[in-house]
Amino acid sequence: MEKNRIDKQHLHRWLTAAVALPLLAIIIALGPGWLLLTLVILVTAGGMIELLSLLAPETKSWVRIVTLATSLLLPLATYWQGILGLSTATVVVIFVTLTIHLLLYAKEEAILQSLGALVFAQLYIPFLLSHVLLLFQVPSGRRWIFFLFFVIFAGDTGAYYAGHRLGRHKLWPAVSPGKTVEGAVGGLLSSLATALLVGKLLLSLGESGITFLLFLGLVIASVGQMGDLMESMIKRVSKVKDASSILPGHGGLLDRLDSLIFAFPLTYYGVVFFG
Repeated sequence: MEKNRIDKQHLHRWLTAAVALPLLAIIIALGPGWLLLTLVILVTAGGMIELLSLLAPETKSWVRIVTLATSLLLPLATYWQGILGLSTATVVVIFVTLTIHLLLYAKEEAILQSLGALVFAQLYIPFLLSHVLLLFQVPSGRRWIFFLFFVIFAGDTGAYYAGHRLGRHKLWPAVSPGKTVEGAVGGLLSSLATALLVGKLLLSLGESGITFLLFLGLVIASVGQMGDLMESMIKRVSKVKDASSILPGHGGLLDRLDSLIFAFPLTYYGVVFFG
């Protein structure tokens, strides 16, 4: 019975990927910037809805709605004004959240818990996710985004299969009982091999670029696994298995964003400062 359940989940995972990945590839490779912006806004909205339901279920609904609405300013500002727009919008959005909670102070008992959850959500989803728009704007930005996705997806796939076939030692059972050391190593090796192969095929780098590709691949793979553990911790504390069931075989948007969320900014800053 357990094997049948895993096989069914595996089939759903691949069917969802077969539909979503070609659309994502078309948007990145051929789509105008506003189309990527639209996708980022939709994903930000969906991710914020899931995250707020996990972190701040007791917060007043209108406060969560305002938080969701203002969080969409971050990708919009990033698209129009780059990193200056992102920085400015982040300050404004956090200030609005602080002001709302200041006004509610006399009426709410768990004010700090709500404030911390909402500020964290704004930094975790819209701030980090908006960096893909910054990466899109750098020279060869589309190719760097493809590079990032290939490395992350290779790491996820390698970890999945290595963990199921070879997994014996638990990686961090208190946070994610299903993850194993063998799976983590398999994911890391898959990411490094993919970084080298895809980087050499997609990007015009000299011989010294091999070191940078391996370094960046290692960073992306590492933060991808850390992001996965972070999301597992959030779900475990919230006592849920998946953030939602919007993506068959994958769970919710957060379950797909977890590996990418820290990879976007680190890839952007790595390319800008060292690429």
